[in-house]
Amino acid sequence: MLLRRITEHVKAQNWFAVGLDFLIVVVGVFIGLQVSNWNNVATAKAEEQQLLTQMQSDIAAAVTLKTHWLSDMEDHRMSLLESIEIIQKKPDQEFISDAHCGAMWSSHLIFYPVAPLGSLDEILAKGSLLTPQGQSVRPSLLRYRDHNEVIKQLNSSLFGLANLGDNYSSAFPRRVIATPEVMPTGVGPEGEQVARVTDSTFITTCLPNAIRADQAIQNKLLSNLARTDGVLQRVKIEIAALQEIQTNLENATP
Repeated sequence: MLLRRITEHVKAQNWFAVGLDFLIVVVGVFIGLQVSNWNNVATAKAEEQQLLTQMQSDIAAAVTLKTHWLSDMEDHRMSLLESIEIIQKKPDQEFISDAHCGAMWSSHLIFYPVAPLGSLDEILAKGSLLTPQGQSVRPSLLRYRDHNEVIKQLNSSLFGLANLGDNYSSAFPRRVIATPEVMPTGVGPEGEQVARVTDSTFITTCLPNAIRADQAIQNKLLSNLARTDGVLQRVKIEIAALQEIQTNLENATP
């Protein structure tokens, strides 16, 4: 209809009307594009807000997991340190507790806690953040990204840990458990107790005098302790960075 009207105005050489019609067309196209842009921005903001909400949940779960792991590993680290002090500073002590022995022969076992943070990675991959909550949390996200480069070094800290039980069997002898420990894992469909045999069917013991007589073992213990300290420090950095994001998300207006 508008095209027919423009044609009629051209035939009548009513140039003012032609110009007005063109202006209406241009304004209409502009408004249409602007509405489309507004809709796209609104959709992007809604998607971002949903992602931020999911990220808040993911970070809370990750902080809980890593904090519990850190507490357990700090207990392990303390036992390992105490066992080294017994070996080096108490030459007359011929026996060592099961806890201290376990800390030594298992000092190479560090399982870094991995928590899924896909929503955080997706937010970091966005070029810009549109919502007020996203903009307020952006600085802490960037700081986490920078810390993440340090956190990636965790893998290098986990290499080189000495397996003392395998490499120094004379100081850490093992024996088979006559009756493997059976652990209940739940109740079966008929009400019977379901159990499984633990993976470990042996026990490792420690001979303090043999450990004292071999400086290489003591060096490996100290090396494992140092690597454990490195991992703990990096996990603390990660937890602090995640908690900063968590605090900013809670304080920001959605």
